Amino acid sequence: MKQSSDRGLAYSQAPAITGADRSMSDTSADSTNLLASLWRYRWAVILPAIVGATAGFLLYLKTPETFRASTRLIVESDRPAILDSMTGDVIGGVPSVDILSSHLYSDRVVKMAFDNPEMVPLQERFGGDPTRYNGTARGGLSLTVEGTGGRVAQSFVAVLSFEHSDAELCEASVKAFSDAMQTFFNERQKSSRSELLQLISVAIEQLHPKMTDLEKQYRDFRRDAPLAWNSQGEAINPHRESQLFLTGKRSELNEQMRQKATQLAAVESIYSQANDHLIAMAVISKLLNVNLELSNVENEITRNLVDADVELAQLKLDQQLVPLIIERNKMANEFGASHPTVKQLDTELSLMKSELRRIVVDQTKRLMEIKKENEIKTIDPKEKAKEAISAVLIAAKAELDLLKNQILELDKQIVDERAAAIELAKYEQDNVAMLRELERNRDLMDQLEEQMARVSLTEEEGGTRVQELTAPSRAGRVGPNLTRTLAMGTFIGLVIGAGLALLLEMNANTFRDPEEISALLAVPVLTHVPFFKGRIRKPTKDEINPYKDLDPGMAVLHQPASVAAEAIRSCRTAIFFELAGIDGGKVVQVTSPLPGDGKTTVAGNLACSIAQSGKRVLVIDCDLRRPQITDNFAMKSKLGLSNVLNGDCDPSEACHETPLSTLQVMPSGPIPANPAEALTLPEMGELIELLREDYDYVILDTPPLLVVTDPSITAGMADGVIMALRIRRKSKPNAKESVNILRSVGANLFGVVINNSDEAGTSDGYKGYGYYRYGRYTNRYRRRNGSDTSKGRDSSRSNMAPVVVKGRGSTSSRKAKKAVPLSMTGVDSDV
Repeated sequence: MKQSSDRGLAYSQAPAITGADRSMSDTSADSTNLLASLWRYRWAVILPAIVGATAGFLLYLKTPETFRASTRLIVESDRPAILDSMTGDVIGGVPSVDILSSHLYSDRVVKMAFDNPEMVPLQERFGGDPTRYNGTARGGLSLTVEGTGGRVAQSFVAVLSFEHSDAELCEASVKAFSDAMQTFFNERQKSSRSELLQLISVAIEQLHPKMTDLEKQYRDFRRDAPLAWNSQGEAINPHRESQLFLTGKRSELNEQMRQKATQLAAVESIYSQANDHLIAMAVISKLLNVNLELSNVENEITRNLVDADVELAQLKLDQQLVPLIIERNKMANEFGASHPTVKQLDTELSLMKSELRRIVVDQTKRLMEIKKENEIKTIDPKEKAKEAISAVLIAAKAELDLLKNQILELDKQIVDERAAAIELAKYEQDNVAMLRELERNRDLMDQLEEQMARVSLTEEEGGTRVQELTAPSRAGRVGPNLTRTLAMGTFIGLVIGAGLALLLEMNANTFRDPEEISALLAVPVLTHVPFFKGRIRKPTKDEINPYKDLDPGMAVLHQPASVAAEAIRSCRTAIFFELAGIDGGKVVQVTSPLPGDGKTTVAGNLACSIAQSGKRVLVIDCDLRRPQITDNFAMKSKLGLSNVLNGDCDPSEACHETPLSTLQVMPSGPIPANPAEALTLPEMGELIELLREDYDYVILDTPPLLVVTDPSITAGMADGVIMALRIRRKSKPNAKESVNILRSVGANLFGVVINNSDEAGTSDGYKGYGYYRYGRYTNRYRRRNGSDTSKGRDSSRSNMAPVVVKGRGSTSSRKAKKAVPLSMTGVDSDV
């Protein structure tokens, strides 16, 4: 990992990253992260590229030589350009390259080329079979447009080329296919348009008799059908026309009857309410707009009755004359109104109507005179007026009844005409069907004649011609290309290598920068401790090194001017600021996700750095399984934490001096058989509270979080926790899980110390414990210097049974006691 460039305060609170900011940051950093990943695994990119280039070179050596021969052809057409109604493009008369290619690969053209004299010496290679030659031709033959020609032009130049490993075959094939294409399209000018014209002519000849027969049938139908035709040739149903006329007449009579009924109601109302009949007669006279003088009342009534009787008689006479009228109308529709027969019928009808009306009028008048002579006349004017009004009422009622009778007669006639019109409807339908059949055949005839004209015009315009512009070239070598083959192999290798590098990057699952750590863990990065080689400074001739027995990893003591020592001092400053905000904050726990993260080195150097600032510091080795602080300060055989928890000694007896006057160390003491239970004893909490009063700062070195549960126990006793983290494979899920464990127990996590931040290769090739393999390490988590053997240890202590820490119990004695063997206690070990 790279070394931190910030030698000062290298931590900050985790920023509150919003979704939009995170998205913008991810987008802007995508290209940088990709390049960084490729550079990080550059070996995975370079090796496949080298392999690809080598494979390309080998392919170049094994690929046979390829030759190409070509010629230029011009394709012309006499057909005019047309506008495509679907796309709006102008399409030239020349066929497209796709169509030309289809003809080029057709069996007919291939056979013509195979039979070409240029191909005769080479036919034996294909066993004289054009089909076998067709497969070779399809693989090596190509036709491309030269320049910007296309379907919008009347002509374009095409390049016909042939590629093959045999130069002689290339030259012969190009010449043969060039001649075959010219011959094929020149023969197509003598196309089969005459056959199409013949087919159209036959269709027209077959359609003519049918058209003649249909026209004759329609003429016979018009002659025999009981229908009439107007001047436009449209069929007319006479009974339907009569029905429409009678219906209109009925509407007029109905309107008259309504008006008469209204007048009758008004006259009856006036007559019934009037006291003076003379006045009533005057009002009725104004209402009806008639003169009702007494002297003329009888004459008016008589005249009205006569007229009514005449009209009624005339209506009956008209009804008798209806057959004659229908015959006249039929003759008029068929021969016209000026036909002599029609004129004679009109004259006869007019004379009959006038003579019959005269006879009816004379009869009615004579009857009224006889009736008038027999009536007894009165002299009283009011009675006369009353009689006059009564006569008006009688006449109005008679007229109303007459209108009703006329309407009833018209209804009967309308029903009869409707029935007759329905009988003629079949002839109307036959007329429509025959007209439709005639129209369809006429349209078909028009289409055939139009198609014949188009085909004739196309034949006159000509077709497509192909001519050779340049003679076929000599076959030249075109492959293989060394540069292209090497470039292709290298490119494929680079693509594979880049994919491999990205897969390795995804599989690494590690951190790449401090911002990513802060964002994922939501805690600040306190400092970056660079990789350094632990070495003890050699003293001068007369100088005594007080730190010579301490571990070389104590960079603050052995290399105080180093970058690593400065990073520890930066962490010390951060701890001072963090604890300053906590009332009575003195206890700091140092832990890590996994072994090898450097938590003991960070804890020891941090304690030494704080002690160098003049503060009284105590380091407690709470790692009762693998007490590394004890080994680093060379205190293996001294009283320690397990002795204090067991009541074997006072805390002060377990705190040992170091070369630094303000720094003391409490080693682990004898390794107990129940380390987790030992840290959960009440004496552990009491010890921490007691030591707060005697020291300015207390540093707890605890085991890794993901291996054992010990650090989770002490995290609640400390004022803050520092997590040492070494960037390597799977460090991202390991760190996240460790932070979740600390938060689950309510620990106050100050931040993360990145250890060995510039160590090369740690994130790429780490083969340590995976995220799901913590259990494999538990049984091996013990002192590395052979605590389970007699090497480097007092023989008397090495032969003792394992110590079980069970606390002081009910006694408060702090005198030294013998170690209690495992067989003397019922406490189970978690190891």
